[in-house]
Amino acid sequence: MTLRGKLFALIVLIGIGTAAYFLLPLTPIPAYFENVTHRIGLLFGSQPDEQEPLPARLENKLAKLGVSAGVPVAVQILTDNGAVALWVHDADRFRPLEIYPFCSDVVRDGDLSAYHGDYRILAKDILLNRDGHASVMLNRAADGPKTDLALNGGCATEQGIPLESDDLRDIMLMTNAALQNGQAYIPVSIYPTAADQPLPDLKASGQKNAD
Repeated sequence: MTLRGKLFALIVLIGIGTAAYFLLPLTPIPAYFENVTHRIGLLFGSQPDEQEPLPARLENKLAKLGVSAGVPVAVQILTDNGAVALWVHDADRFRPLEIYPFCSDVVRDGDLSAYHGDYRILAKDILLNRDGHASVMLNRAADGPKTDLALNGGCATEQGIPLESDDLRDIMLMTNAALQNGQAYIPVSIYPTAADQPLPDLKASGQKNAD
């Protein structure tokens, strides 16, 4: 190859590289690799070694209701509203503790309508992923098709519901504390709005001493 040919080939390669640098984010390829990385993170994820202390803002909210970490909890996912509601049980009933909005408009009712129904969270479903984020997996409460649906931290939308990491941390800490304190599983309901949601019930919450 002549010098002119080599120079032309070099210019072409530089051009291709530059185009790829600017155009690659506009293609599905980055999302594909992000999705693969996230799924691998879930596959090889680990459970938290120990219970983290609650952040002060969460402690204050619990104090206002007169409860503490370890009480039974329930989770409601409102697909039309794009939010996750965390409920805690006091002396006689469940009360809403906090509502956490989805941090992305990507997931809305059109994407989650096939997932409407009842789920549960077990201790093994609280995962710290290799991609640096956390996820809480959701299992069908009754016999039905298995899903990979999860509550994802870091606003990750892959096969799940995107939440801010601090918001998911609140949910993880409360669910983990309840499970360690005797709640067999955490009930989760996914429906379009609050009006469609069944009210959390202590006996249906998996609390071992509900009777």
